[in-house]
Amino acid sequence: MNLIAHRRTLIALTAGLLLGATAYAEDKFPSKPVRFVIPTAPGGNLDLLARVVAEKLGQAWGQSVIVDPRPGANTILATTTVARAPADGYTALFTISGFAQNLVLQPNPQYKAEDFVPVSMVASFPIVMAARADLPANDLAGVVKLAKASPEKLSFGSYGVGSGAHVIGEGLNKAAGMRIKHVAYKGEAAAFPDLINGSIDLAYGSVGFYGRQLSGGKVKIIAMANPNRIKSYSNVPTLAEAGYPEVNLPGWGGVLLPAGTPAAIVEKFSKEIQRITALPDVQAKIFEMGFEPVGNSSAEFSKQITTDIQQWGKIVRENDIKLQ
Repeated sequence: MNLIAHRRTLIALTAGLLLGATAYAEDKFPSKPVRFVIPTAPGGNLDLLARVVAEKLGQAWGQSVIVDPRPGANTILATTTVARAPADGYTALFTISGFAQNLVLQPNPQYKAEDFVPVSMVASFPIVMAARADLPANDLAGVVKLAKASPEKLSFGSYGVGSGAHVIGEGLNKAAGMRIKHVAYKGEAAAFPDLINGSIDLAYGSVGFYGRQLSGGKVKIIAMANPNRIKSYSNVPTLAEAGYPEVNLPGWGGVLLPAGTPAAIVEKFSKEIQRITALPDVQAKIFEMGFEPVGNSSAEFSKQITTDIQQWGKIVRENDIKLQ
C-alpha cells in the first residue's frame, strides 16, 4: 500500500510540474522568434500585409517576427507546413481565403479546417468586376441585359481556375440566369492586357489593382464583392446591392495557428493583432493596398471561415466547378 501511495504521489507531483511548466511557457510567450508562413510569393500584397503586422508584433513582443513565403499548390504547401508544426504559437499561418476555398474545390486538400485554430482576420479583400471602357453597360443590370441578349458572346477573366474570381463569376452566371464565358489567367495582371484590347469583356480582381487602372481611362469598375461599399469607391455598389447577395463573397487575409495551441497563446496572439489592426498608420496602409481592415476575434474569425466554407461550397457544387 505504501508503494502504491508513493507512486500516486510521484504521478501527482509530475503532473503538477508539467502543468506549471506549461503555464510558465504560456506566460512567457514569446521567448524566441515567431514565424509567419505565407502562401504567396515575396513582394505581393499578402507579403506586404504580413510584414506590416509582423513589424508591429515584433515591436510589441520584443521578438523578431519573420515572414516566410512558401508559395505553391494553390496555398496548400504553406498550409500543410503550419498544420504539421508544433502547436506552441511560434509558427503561424498568415493566409488568404483560398484556405476555405481549397476545402470545397480540392478532392484531397491535405488538411482540414479542424487542423487549425483561427486567430484573427486582419483584412477583407474586396473583389471587383471590371469592364473594358467601351462595353455598352455601366452597371450590373446592363451587363446582365447584354449577356442575356447574346449568350456565350461575353467573357470574363479570372486570376485562375478555382479562384475566388472564377467562383464568383460562375455563381453570378447562375444567379442572374446568364452565360458569360470564363477565361482563366495566371493572376489579375495577366488578364489586364486582354481586357483593354477587347479580347475579354470583363475581369475580376482586387479593388486595389483595378482602382489603379481607372486613371488610364481604359477600364471601369461595375460592382464589388464586399459586405459594404468602401470609402475610396463609394460610387461602386456591392453585388448584394445589385441584387445578388449569394455571390457577394470577398476574399480575406488572416492568421491561424495549429490546432492544440494553448488557449492563452491564441488569445494573446488574437488581442495583439486586433490592437495592431486598429492602429491608424496600419489602417492607412491596409486601405492603400485596396483592402479593408477587420481585426476580429478568434471566435468571430472561426465563424466566418465556417460560413465561407458553406457559401463557397454551395456555389462550387451548383456550378460543378472543378480544378483542371
